[in-house]
Amino acid sequence: MSDKRSSQQSAALSDVVTRRVTARVGIFFDGTGNNRVNSQIGADCQALMEINEGQHIKACAGRHVQPGSSYSNDPSNIARLVDIYRLQPVAENDGEGLKVYYPIYVSGAGTTSGGRDSVWPGQSFGRGATGVISKVENAFKKLESVLKAFPRDNPDCVLEALELDVFGFSRGAASARHLVNEILKQRSGMLEPILESRKARLSDSFSWSNGSVRLKVIGLFDTVAAIGSFKDMGNTRDASNRRVNLYLPPGCAQQVLHLVARDESRRNFALNSVRPVWPREIVLPGAHSDIGGGYPPQMEESVLLTRPRSSVVSRGSPCEEAPSWKEAQAELNRMNRDHWIDPLDSQAWLGVQACESKCYPCRKSLNGMSTVVAAVGMGRQVFGHLSRVSLLVMHTLACDEGVPFNPVPLTPEFQLPPELENISSRLIDYARGGPYLLDSHEEALLRWRYIHQSAHWNAVVGRVGTLGDAVFVHAPQSGGRILHPNIGQPGYPQ
Repeated sequence: MSDKRSSQQSAALSDVVTRRVTARVGIFFDGTGNNRVNSQIGADCQALMEINEGQHIKACAGRHVQPGSSYSNDPSNIARLVDIYRLQPVAENDGEGLKVYYPIYVSGAGTTSGGRDSVWPGQSFGRGATGVISKVENAFKKLESVLKAFPRDNPDCVLEALELDVFGFSRGAASARHLVNEILKQRSGMLEPILESRKARLSDSFSWSNGSVRLKVIGLFDTVAAIGSFKDMGNTRDASNRRVNLYLPPGCAQQVLHLVARDESRRNFALNSVRPVWPREIVLPGAHSDIGGGYPPQMEESVLLTRPRSSVVSRGSPCEEAPSWKEAQAELNRMNRDHWIDPLDSQAWLGVQACESKCYPCRKSLNGMSTVVAAVGMGRQVFGHLSRVSLLVMHTLACDEGVPFNPVPLTPEFQLPPELENISSRLIDYARGGPYLLDSHEEALLRWRYIHQSAHWNAVVGRVGTLGDAVFVHAPQSGGRILHPNIGQPGYPQ
């Protein structure tokens, strides 16, 4: 907003407006495939299905039973935190002057509230009408609505300052960082037209030069931008995220908090770090959604832990004689020494899985042969409560920085199992700068019962038995997770 226009606008109001107010707004970007409206619809439909003994409910259109859809996901930490951010549309004096508070929620990439998920290109590449940048545009529209409502709720007030807290998970964290850069662009950014529109009633001193717009706390859960485009052949693993600016420069906000998934290793989930500029990047036990949330409270996990291998044997030969089986068995023997499953869980299993298919010969030598595909598989029951620990960590750190969160409710969706309470306390102390004190028994408990095996070799497209058609979207990255540092890119901001 131009300083001249600010003065002209405010002078016209000076005779009738006397009270100056600071607006603090929390903007919350949900993760890819996460949508709190759709999560509730899915939960309601699931309840209806159970009441009607599993009969298909026409109104639900079967969306609640589609694995991985926004209707089958549990609410994320973003969805839970926005509900406890302070809402106070009428100005009150909290001891530090008159203030109003507003939370804003933006659904995750690839989702539309009440509509179909966009697998391509929203969830796959973070682009299009439900992509990362579109969600930022949506956030500014919602911010405009909030500022437009301010004069109606506070007719004798003007805005003296606008303070922003920005939170995000996964691609929502990428949206959060891009929004921050739009704010940093000041007069050339997306906020300027909103301020220029006069829909927000601003004081005579409100201007960019006076620092009237302030970025307070940026709270991120495991940033994964993963922007694919035609120019990089759909590569979501590289550091190129066309048009999306992730760089958080020194001093851009009061504080940047980044909770990172220690146990995430998928090759398509490269981490966009905030280091080396911002040091408070805290590595916590768990996979991507163990940090940001979205897993159901309880689920059956059945995954292939090793890459499927194939070999050709005589039809009728035991699978155990196939070289592919023997290789998988050798991998299983090594994994057994690492105690992948809880020895007290009678339902959990770890073993070689194999399938056999007839070879349709392209030459005579293959007549009477079969293909055996084998890999190490694991099945177990795993719980979704670890993400609640990350929520408590973020809530604590953000409150330490002055974010206006209400206390965490003592309701079932926020409560921890007793066996996680001590672990949660230790991780909060660690996140505040203390030592990492989880012992081997606590680490084993997390691994066996709470940390999801997000990296695996289950085929998303095609069948494992026909490896040429299989697409392993969730395959692990050889050598560990790719990490992209927080550095500026040429041409940004634009």
